[in-house]
Amino acid sequence: MKYLFWTIAFISTAIWIYFVVSNLSSTSSITLLDNGPATVLGTFSRRIPINNGLLMFLFFILGSWTSIFYIKPFLMKYKEKEGAFERKLEKTSVSSDANSAKVKVLEAKIQTLEKALENALKNK
Repeated sequence: MKYLFWTIAFISTAIWIYFVVSNLSSTSSITLLDNGPATVLGTFSRRIPINNGLLMFLFFILGSWTSIFYIKPFLMKYKEKEGAFERKLEKTSVSSDANSAKVKVLEAKIQTLEKALENALKNK
C-alpha cells in the first residue's frame, strides 16, 4: 500500500514540475492592496509582478506544509495510542508468563504430593 502512495506522490510531483517548467516564461501579478481598500487608506493599489512558475512552486510548497501540519496531530495521537497499546500488551504478556510459571510450579507440587500419597498408601 505504501508503494501505491509513493507512486501517486511521484506522479503528482512530476506533473507539478511539468507545470512549473512550462509556465516559467509567463508572468502575472499578485494584488496586495485592491482599489477599494487603497482609496480608504488614501494610497494606491499594490500589485507585484511574479513569474507563474515560481507562483506554482510556492503553492506546491505551501500546500505540502499545510497537509503535513494538518495530518501531524492525527499521526501523533495514533502513535500515543499505539504506545499505550504496546505497553498494555507487554503487561498482559508478562502477567500471563508469570501465571504460566505459577501453574507449572503448582502442577509440580501436585505431582510431588500425588507421589507422596501413593508411597504412603503402599507403605501401609
